[in-house]
Amino acid sequence: MLVKQHKKDISFIINNTLCEQTIDRIAREKKFMTRKGKVPPACFVNTLLFNESDMLNTSLPDLTADLSQVYDIDISKEAMHKKFTPACVDFFKALLQEMLGGQLSKDTGGTALPFHFPQIKIKDSTKFSLPDNYNGDYKGYGNFSKKNGLMSLQYEYDLVSCSWLSFEMTKGLRNDQQDSTETIGSITKGDLHIRDLGYITPTYLSAVVEKEAFFLNRLPPQCAVYTKPKKPINWKKTDAYFKKHALSKLELDVLIYEKNKIPCRLLIEPVSNTEYCRRLKKAVESAKSRKSVPSELLKIMMKYNIFITNVPASILPFEVIRKTYYLRWQIELVFKTWKSFFKINRIKKVKKERLECQLLAKLMWILINWELFRSCNNHVRRQDENQGISVIIFFKRCIKFAASLRLVLLKQTSIIGWLNKTYLPLIKDCLCAAPKKKTTHYESIKVNNKKP
Repeated sequence: MLVKQHKKDISFIINNTLCEQTIDRIAREKKFMTRKGKVPPACFVNTLLFNESDMLNTSLPDLTADLSQVYDIDISKEAMHKKFTPACVDFFKALLQEMLGGQLSKDTGGTALPFHFPQIKIKDSTKFSLPDNYNGDYKGYGNFSKKNGLMSLQYEYDLVSCSWLSFEMTKGLRNDQQDSTETIGSITKGDLHIRDLGYITPTYLSAVVEKEAFFLNRLPPQCAVYTKPKKPINWKKTDAYFKKHALSKLELDVLIYEKNKIPCRLLIEPVSNTEYCRRLKKAVESAKSRKSVPSELLKIMMKYNIFITNVPASILPFEVIRKTYYLRWQIELVFKTWKSFFKINRIKKVKKERLECQLLAKLMWILINWELFRSCNNHVRRQDENQGISVIIFFKRCIKFAASLRLVLLKQTSIIGWLNKTYLPLIKDCLCAAPKKKTTHYESIKVNNKKP
């Protein structure tokens, strides 16, 4: 019965992945198709979508050859070059958004247990350098060259449903703090937000509280902390108190930031000497690049893991705070798949619109495979709530079935035959295995978020 349901889920994904009617509708809406042309929008999309080479090794003749071989469409490389326009970029952005909307409207497959949090939202960004000719549109920091281009991909992901929530391509100079301020509208009631330090600002945390949502973050080093409205915490005394009493943890109710003080829990635990030395070495190297040295206050704070949260202790007790925060590393695995397996950061000098369209097509392909990952993961978790599929292993394997999946999506081969011979045998090989004496993030989600 479980396998039958899984086949039904996969069939739904494949049959509803951007049908030709949807592609044509969006092409007309975005003025990419104003009249019937030589290359139908669906054929153009599929050629970019199923291109197996990374962008560094993809040429215009490669794309025209694909159109000729698969669709019997003869087009010159000059004509192909002209198709990459601002309207084409808007078209691909709309296609990706359509796919995201379709993903979020579907049921999560029964994996969402009665958690305290409808969604556990993890947001982060990844950057990669571009050739110099993109500097005007994707301006970089100019560390190595004043003409250096830099692209930033802002990405938000829900751990409960394994869904993409948002995706945006921006210039490298638009930092995470600016993003957190500009995207406050996406915060929704009851959700848990876990983000890196770069996103944490008083404006962002105040918005989370005002919208009755939850945050879990590390304490920003320069953030003022008060045990009472006018009594700032003394980190030197706190360090001495830990040593005197040989404490393994300390929890305080505090107020953070000088203006518009935000009430929250402050959770402190010492790190190992090895970890402290690693942090200190990194801080010294970073300060040296700025011709400075780490402050004594920073050296003290590096001895500890310091977290802030507005989640009540009855939901997230001290013992599981660190483990819950480290769920954030799942998004690092996502970025690793994008760069290691799909090579999205391998770029060459091409027309800006072509770069953006090829990148968006690559991300659409990843999203299709993400839907397959979700279905595969749901299938496993229906049988065992503590088990799940490894993101890294799945995406490493999915590259191998790209050509056969294209035949299925183009309806040139049977879905059931592909499922039985190619897809279902994957599951056993892709199960998530925990390191020795540790738990998988699936176990962490279940334990940390179940109702008391």
